[in-house]
Amino acid sequence: MPEDPAGTAADLGRELKHWLRRGPRGQVKVAGLAKRLRISQSTLYAYLAGTTLPSSGALDDLLAELGVPADEHRRLATLRDALQRPRGTPVRKAVPVPAELPADPVGFVGRGGELAALDQARAAGTSIAVLAGPAGVGKTALAVHWGHRVVAGFPDGCLYADLHGYSPVQPLDPAEVLAGFLRSLGLDGPDIPADAHERAARLRSLLARKRVLVVLDNALDVNQVRPLLPGEPLCFVLVTSRTDLAGLQVRPGARRVDLRPLSADEGLDLLRAHLGGHVDGSGAALELAERCGGLPLALRIVAALAHSRSGAYSGAHLADLVDDLAVQGLDLLDVGDPDTAVRTVFSWSLRHLTDEAGRDFRLLGAHPAHDIGTAAAAALLGVDPRTAARRLDVLVRAHLIQRSATTTGTDRFDMHDLVRAYAREQPADDLDDALRRLVDHFTVTAGHAMDALHPGATASSPLSVAEARGWVDAEWQSLLALVAFTARRGWAAETSRLAEALQRHLDQGGRHTDALVVLGHVRDAARAAGDRSAEGAALYHLGVAYLRLGLHQDAMRHHRLALDVCRRAGDDLGQAGALNNLGNLYERLGRYGEALAHYREALALADGLGFAHGRAVVLTNLGVVYTRLGDLDQASTVLHEALDLFADPGGTARALGNLAELHRLGGRAHEALELFGRALELARRIGARGIEIEVLNNLGAAHLAAGEPDLARSCHVDALAAARAIGDRYEEARALEGLGCADRAVGPWREALAVYRQLGLPDGDRVDAFLSGRTGG
Repeated sequence: MPEDPAGTAADLGRELKHWLRRGPRGQVKVAGLAKRLRISQSTLYAYLAGTTLPSSGALDDLLAELGVPADEHRRLATLRDALQRPRGTPVRKAVPVPAELPADPVGFVGRGGELAALDQARAAGTSIAVLAGPAGVGKTALAVHWGHRVVAGFPDGCLYADLHGYSPVQPLDPAEVLAGFLRSLGLDGPDIPADAHERAARLRSLLARKRVLVVLDNALDVNQVRPLLPGEPLCFVLVTSRTDLAGLQVRPGARRVDLRPLSADEGLDLLRAHLGGHVDGSGAALELAERCGGLPLALRIVAALAHSRSGAYSGAHLADLVDDLAVQGLDLLDVGDPDTAVRTVFSWSLRHLTDEAGRDFRLLGAHPAHDIGTAAAAALLGVDPRTAARRLDVLVRAHLIQRSATTTGTDRFDMHDLVRAYAREQPADDLDDALRRLVDHFTVTAGHAMDALHPGATASSPLSVAEARGWVDAEWQSLLALVAFTARRGWAAETSRLAEALQRHLDQGGRHTDALVVLGHVRDAARAAGDRSAEGAALYHLGVAYLRLGLHQDAMRHHRLALDVCRRAGDDLGQAGALNNLGNLYERLGRYGEALAHYREALALADGLGFAHGRAVVLTNLGVVYTRLGDLDQASTVLHEALDLFADPGGTARALGNLAELHRLGGRAHEALELFGRALELARRIGARGIEIEVLNNLGAAHLAAGEPDLARSCHVDALAAARAIGDRYEEARALEGLGCADRAVGPWREALAVYRQLGLPDGDRVDAFLSGRTGG
């Protein structure tokens, strides 16, 4: 049995005075030292004189302030303990180095960037790192895995505590955690101070000049973490939390590492780690990984479900899981353990939100699109944009939403699909009002954007053309999702208003496939509401989209149906639109006589309504037919009148392009090039891709006529890429034909012929005849 070290309280006092005067930090003044220790000068003098024996915690703090080396610190602490015990009391045995890390998680994959960030933080001398991320993203697994990688570099051990910040039980009191840490570091119950502040001070003293890894898992907030921090920079503290613990980051040396869901490849790797090498990179396994959204918790539950079913490793059974997940959603992601059920884990995050933040979370989850901008969120929440930004930041810090990784700005936010599914399960009393505010916001702003991009005679917009294009590009998917949402909800008026705002851009912007979806919803909503005029408008705009996509039979059916519906409704404006669009189709099919008849009937209706823009549109189309028929003088007359009538850049661009084509056909190539250039600039400025492609193809022919085959080729290459991007088969064929002419090559002509034949267009005869002449067929 070890013996007590010899000495008295006076001996201890003399030792303390020695270190006060000649310690590593030089002579220390009593007044300043007492202030730092938060004790009176008289108490400190009593310690130095040996008339009062300091408590173990007070001695540890005093020795730490004096910079006493570790071996001397231990010797003096042992002396003090011996003086407090009766003579002959056994000296406490040495305490083993704490090693409290949980087992390294099985099947850990990915996270190379985050592991490297933690390594770099440690190498740079950082003393605190915060792993922040949403529920189920794998924060604990990463913290424990990294801890096992580096724990050998902490010879004085590892302390670990699950703080239960987000769990079914109450978050741990820091005083309770401190008591556990002190026991791990060798203190017995009687030596552990009752006061939480004294416990924190004692922890700092015990960790002085030691290298200890401290892992604080599942922290609720800064107040729970701060008392547990060592004062020793040789220690490293790793904290995990669903919030970013911003208060810790102002501490010198603190570093935050954000965790996002796993990539698709990493998700597959995690499934392989649990299900074996039979998991391939496609099919059911890939869809499972995608449906789990890269959330490790969900992926591990899916793997457990696969294990629990017979034939777990077969593609058929994985496909069954995909189907079940699609139907059951969060209900499937529950294997009977309330601590790991995805829905339950999410609920712990919601429990710690304020009422206001909880309401915001539920409303944002109801937004039908994948992400949302600050302005739209403000409308949804019913607040101004500045307030919305502040409230969104609350949810970002709670990792219930995140700043969108797909945009370069910081004003767009998205929500994990499984988190959104959970949000939509939560009741929200004012949901309909919030969603109507959102629809109103998008309808009004879309109207402003269209007035900037495709203005009418009296249109004005607070947005510039560049701002309008940027807004449309950023919000297009949200607009499409809202149209579908309002249609599903039976909000016919809102569906029609939104679609009407988008209509000008669906055609000119070349979004023909989207037009089929949007206009299909509008048609159905109008029919349900008994609005014949709205139904007719939807039908003839659908016909335009089918025409652009080369689906001529569908286009004919919709145009004729639109004409019939508008006539029965007594809608002259609708009839004019349907007749004009039928004329477009007949012109495309080479049936010029029928095209002229329909255009003239449409023109009479437009004039009867005093609709100047409608007259300009029909005159432009008449100019195309006259050009095709070789009546260039009549074509010039109607196109110049149309150009004078148009007040919007899209109509002006189309009229200029058709006039330029007249000049080209008339042998005035250089005049044609100047007009084509103006038309192209206008079309590109407003994002009118359909007009841009048509002009590019005609411009290519003009360059070829001017003896510039390289410029011609460049125009047709650009037109071909753009036409294929928006699905315009007719302009695709024209671009291929133009490339054949520019390169004098048979290959592009043959491709053009195949497309023309597929579309059933007479242009194929022209290309076929040319090919026959070239090949001698």
